[in-house]
Amino acid sequence: MMHPGLRIAIYGVLFFSVTSLTIFSTRFAGGLALVWPGTALATALFLTLPTERHVHAGAVLVALSTSATALFGFGPDWSFPLGLVNIFEGWFVAFLLNRARPQRDFVESESGVVWLGFLAGIVGIIPSAVVGGAIAAQIVGGNVFEHAASWLVGHGLGTLLVLPLALLLESYSRADYRHVRDWRRVLPFIAILSFTALVSVVAFSQSLLPALFLPIVPLVLASFRFRRFGAAIAVLIITAAAAGTLASETGTFAELAIPLWQKALFLQFYVVILLLIAFPMAVAIQQRQRVMDELVDREAMQRLIADHSDDALLQLDGAGTIRFASPASRRLSGRDDVEGLHMAAFFSAFDRDMVAASLEKAAEQPGQTKILERSVEHDGETRWLEAKLRAIETSRSKASGFVVTIRDVTERKLDELQASREARTDPLTGLPNRRAFLDMLDSKLRTAEQAPFAFALVDLDHFKRVNDSYGHTVGDAVLTQIGRIMHDMASEDCFFARLGGEEFGIIATGPVAEIAPTICERLRLAIQQKPMSDNDGGSFHITASIGVAAIGERCSSSMAMQAADGPLYMAKASGRNCTRRAQDMGALASLGTQVRKPQVKIAG
Repeated sequence: MMHPGLRIAIYGVLFFSVTSLTIFSTRFAGGLALVWPGTALATALFLTLPTERHVHAGAVLVALSTSATALFGFGPDWSFPLGLVNIFEGWFVAFLLNRARPQRDFVESESGVVWLGFLAGIVGIIPSAVVGGAIAAQIVGGNVFEHAASWLVGHGLGTLLVLPLALLLESYSRADYRHVRDWRRVLPFIAILSFTALVSVVAFSQSLLPALFLPIVPLVLASFRFRRFGAAIAVLIITAAAAGTLASETGTFAELAIPLWQKALFLQFYVVILLLIAFPMAVAIQQRQRVMDELVDREAMQRLIADHSDDALLQLDGAGTIRFASPASRRLSGRDDVEGLHMAAFFSAFDRDMVAASLEKAAEQPGQTKILERSVEHDGETRWLEAKLRAIETSRSKASGFVVTIRDVTERKLDELQASREARTDPLTGLPNRRAFLDMLDSKLRTAEQAPFAFALVDLDHFKRVNDSYGHTVGDAVLTQIGRIMHDMASEDCFFARLGGEEFGIIATGPVAEIAPTICERLRLAIQQKPMSDNDGGSFHITASIGVAAIGERCSSSMAMQAADGPLYMAKASGRNCTRRAQDMGALASLGTQVRKPQVKIAG
């Protein structure tokens, strides 16, 4: 980064040299200079300096402009006011550009070039043109409006001609000039510039045929091949050729039937038009090339990621057909090639409708990711696949395609199932816990009218004495043994669970429900006959009381618990170590929620 003081010094020398030459060579009949590039140089300096250095830079430029006007222009009397107006003009143009385009993309985007032409060539010049025209009228006489118009045209065209070139040089980067530095492109670059010079000389040095359009051809070619840099150099070559023929009083511009100052003004206008044609085109080409380079780089990166990713990366068309699949697709799909197949090829044939529905949902909400998880069978092994789908956003109403990632989530799924199983399993006995039992009970109650079932509560007799006599370690061992007995008796139609403490529950469904009392009695006997070990090598026995009820109508889980709690209470009241059942539970729903203990008949 150049030091601000050095930048001001360089621009100061350049500003004084250019403005002095301009005043000396382009003033006709003692009036204003026909071309004024000084505003462009001042604007470029203000745009590239920190705001706090503007006053310093402005003072230097005002002094230099005053000196140039005093030496080569109107003399010392009016040099300071004109210098002040000239530098204010440059600062005001820079101020407008900064406010309109804070990103300062004046030579880097199409919209930036448009704003540059509008503000620097017209709007920013108007205030100083009014004041400068009034000062010129005081010096040389004449109409204020004519002087203001001359100022506006001369300063506006001069700014448009020089400012883009100055900003281009300020935005210098190695990438901008890689075509010139690359020796393989030096010869084509020289050839295009030579062609531009040749065409320009031919077009401007003769006046028999109208050929001002001819330099546009090499200008466009230079803009396409070398973008902004090529456009800028080509415009400079065309300007030099046109100015040379005018100075030698030969060719198209010299033959115009107008005064010399109007010829110079027309030439300047012609060059600015060429610049306004070439520069936006060069900027647009550069932008599109940058986008293409980014797309190529992104595609290369995506290919690299896809080739080394354990996930399958897919690109689908609007119908869900795979157009691109990464190497991991072969392992996850179990197929040698999936391109040309529907995305459902990764799953089972029964999942195609579900996959299609997921794609449809993703198409309805482009920009949002939809997730599909399904289990698949590969080589006799069950695996879980997770697909994340996202529709490609498009201006059309229908999605043009989808991007999909598919990964193997078997390990995570097994962890989730294990966590769910542990959350529903009693850690001591290994039986389902109270939560799992109540979920099962609620499920059966919803269809109790169509599928009656039996429900039982089991309570170990005097279990507190076991803990008090032998300790909680022995008590836990007893509960573990009871759990093993129930595990051995469990089946698809007979569900056992530990409800808490020494209380257990049983749900018997299907044909087993009809023999539920018999199963409960077998359980009671198995518990009674199982010897339990104490800490001293001895043994003891424990018994259980069981209450069982038949559920044939839909009711709440609390009412079902009460239905079995009644027979259990009677079993304990009868001396424990027995099974009691409710005989008339078909009218369970009529008991009402206000009854704490159901009024049922108990049979031995």
